[in-house]
Amino acid sequence: MTPIHRRSTLLRFSWWWLTLAVVGVNVIGLCLLMLAESASISIPLAILIEVLTAGVAAVALFMYARSLERRLLRPLQQVTDVTRAITEGAVSGRIELSSEACIDVQRVADAVNKMAEKASKDIGDMKRLERVRSEFVANVSHELRTPIFSVQGYLETLLDGAFDDPRVSKQFLEKAFTNALRLNTLLSDLIDISRIESGELRLSFRYFNVIDLIHDTVSATELRAQQRNVTVRITEPNQKQLMVYGDKERLGQVLTNLIDNAIKYNVQGGTVTVALSLKEATVTIAVADTGIGIPPEHVHRIFERFYRVDKDRSRAVGGTGLGLAIVKHILEAHHAPLHVTSTVGVGTTISFTLKADESV
Repeated sequence: MTPIHRRSTLLRFSWWWLTLAVVGVNVIGLCLLMLAESASISIPLAILIEVLTAGVAAVALFMYARSLERRLLRPLQQVTDVTRAITEGAVSGRIELSSEACIDVQRVADAVNKMAEKASKDIGDMKRLERVRSEFVANVSHELRTPIFSVQGYLETLLDGAFDDPRVSKQFLEKAFTNALRLNTLLSDLIDISRIESGELRLSFRYFNVIDLIHDTVSATELRAQQRNVTVRITEPNQKQLMVYGDKERLGQVLTNLIDNAIKYNVQGGTVTVALSLKEATVTIAVADTGIGIPPEHVHRIFERFYRVDKDRSRAVGGTGLGLAIVKHILEAHHAPLHVTSTVGVGTTISFTLKADESV
């Protein structure tokens, strides 16, 4: 067993050495008295010198002790008290020392305050992440439950006898199939966003012709646009090739999500415009619609997972609530600035900028 050595406090240590100094002064005084007997110095004068020397030493000792307490001991006690409170969980505590405190103690206090600030920030981040995780789990549970219960309800109705009616059975099977597709889309989006956020999704960066990608994406969304009586058009520079740097497949996913949203939240007879503009060494792609628009207080939240401005309309037009969150993560991985402008009743424009090939 390691022996425990008792350590003296700074105050006790100082008193020890100062007392020793006073004793030393008195010893010197006694030596003067002894010398006075054999010298011409009178004994009363030697005693006076000793008394004065001892008095000066006592005053100096008192002033030192007061200064030590004010400049060092009290500040150290403050540091000790606040540090103990921080270790017990009161991370909001901070050390505030007077201007008389020694610079060394102030440095210690500053270090403790920085540690407390970091601990407070870390705890705040942990609480926020826990809240986000809880909300995400609740949202996922709700989103999964809706199509599953719908499929279950349609199948139970069919098993209870509706299967014998060809018209009803076909209608219910189509609805069950639609909800199964919705469930599959939701699971695919969940897998995508999980892989992106965890860093498991590896992007393949290379130069490719973005004009071809936009035309292919618009062609793929034409049927959905026709079903909703929405026109999709492209505004592009007068050139057949425009090379940009990025992951072609994932940027195609970004365009698909943006165009799909622009169609869903448009009005009957509305228009979706995909515009390209080239400026210096960058290409900006903007997807604009003539739809219902987004209220200003909701604009900064539309890229959150499962966030819906109008929940009733969102469920009516379909979607998982993860499309724009995936868009945001993919563009962040491309270091592509993302901008949103929207006016209620006029429409919304979402744009992002990619690096272009300067040699073309």
